[in-house]
Amino acid sequence: MSTDTESLTSAPVPGQRERHILVLDLSKSMLAPLPDPTNPGQDQQKIEVARTAVYRILENAASSGAAFGLVTFTETPRVAVPLTEMRRDILPSVEGLISMLQPSGRSAIWDALALAADLLRSMNGGVRGTIVLVTDGWDNASTRFTVYHPEIPVPTPGPKLNLTEYLLPHNSELTLRVIGIGSGSERDKGVDSGRMGTFLAELERRSRDLALASSFSFQEVVTGSQLFSQMVHAFLDVGFEESRPFHELHPEELARHAASAARALKDPEQHATVGRLSGPRAQDLVISGAPVRPAASDAAPLEVDIVDTPGGTAPAYLRDRYGPLGVVIESFLAGEYDRAFDRLERARSILPPVTLLYWEARIQFAKGQIVEAARSLLRAWSAAEQLPSSDRPRIIRRLALLQARMQSDRETETLVRFMDETESRLGQGDPKVKERVLGLFERLMDLRSTYQLTRIEGTTSSPDGAVRHEEAVEQAFGALQDARLENTSGDPGVEGALDFIEICLAEMR
Repeated sequence: MSTDTESLTSAPVPGQRERHILVLDLSKSMLAPLPDPTNPGQDQQKIEVARTAVYRILENAASSGAAFGLVTFTETPRVAVPLTEMRRDILPSVEGLISMLQPSGRSAIWDALALAADLLRSMNGGVRGTIVLVTDGWDNASTRFTVYHPEIPVPTPGPKLNLTEYLLPHNSELTLRVIGIGSGSERDKGVDSGRMGTFLAELERRSRDLALASSFSFQEVVTGSQLFSQMVHAFLDVGFEESRPFHELHPEELARHAASAARALKDPEQHATVGRLSGPRAQDLVISGAPVRPAASDAAPLEVDIVDTPGGTAPAYLRDRYGPLGVVIESFLAGEYDRAFDRLERARSILPPVTLLYWEARIQFAKGQIVEAARSLLRAWSAAEQLPSSDRPRIIRRLALLQARMQSDRETETLVRFMDETESRLGQGDPKVKERVLGLFERLMDLRSTYQLTRIEGTTSSPDGAVRHEEAVEQAFGALQDARLENTSGDPGVEGALDFIEICLAEMR
């Protein structure tokens, strides 16, 4: 066991990648059972549900090579898994460590969060990365840190360090997600949502004062299925495949993303969603950058956008931009899934079918209702097939992105995000360059079929398929060089897209 621990501690953590720390409550109250309405009589201990979710999170991390660490706490916090680039070869050792976690004692939540911040501290002193805290109570054992009430002056020197300042020094970029099990301030009854809200509000205030790009949120769960779902989705939502623009990625990161996308193209049996995709087309874009899309409904927009939550709160423009769908999205982003579903039902008669079914699936997925979400998404696919050809590719890609999330298909998700990002970047700029790059999209998607010929026919008994595929790849490389020559302005977005496509082409050989 000592050898395994040493290998974890010494594993390199790439500085450019997102880093994620799970802070898990191991106090004695985590031995209590959680009800699960989906499986009556099959209630599980909180720790068992959380442990199962950690296994799933580790699988996702190992698939993408993400940097992951685990801090646990009773009266004392400890680093159970050092911040490590997850790899398949070390996964059994890490899972072995997780299996031995046993709850006992009280809760030193604030000291544990400070320890997690230390793991994410960069060379300039800032805390950069994501922390997901899972707890069923309130701090009652921290010895070094505390959370001071904003209306009470902090004593100088205080008996304990101020956690808010420690988590958010200058140059920080922190995402903190709190998953609270249960509800109430009584012992073993759950997290005090009021006091947790005050803590997060104080973090928000400091983040604004220092102009930091940080985000904070709290989600209450009361059943085993909700706990599992929220833990897994907390890490999926931050995205192990980073959401930074491709042209801003380090070359090694870009290569990793492109190789991941190519795997989705090369193996349709494992990435069935890819078969439904088509790239953006030149005729769907005009020089001004506005896609030519006929309105699908006069009553409400045909909308399946992936909406972000800056600062952990819903954007102010939602109702104006999305009409009756805006109140649905507001509730969804606030984690009020039952209310979001109720508002969606009220708007059913005025929403386009694909919009209704997409958000129905998304809300169900967030609630952990996987079977229901899959059914709604299947119906959304059918509705999307009836759309005008100018609308269809964009909507199909949104549905594909949701399906990839539901299936934990990181390769397809990377491919779809790249396609969307490139289409957005091409909305403005040189029309000739746009035409070249969009043509490369079409070639890249067409290589799916010729690549499959090489796998079906083989290269020994019938080499024709392999020859045709290699010729198609070489023609695509020629078109790629033409596109680089056309990009005389040196647009970094275009260059990033071309670099991505070039790596995909090399992977498709």
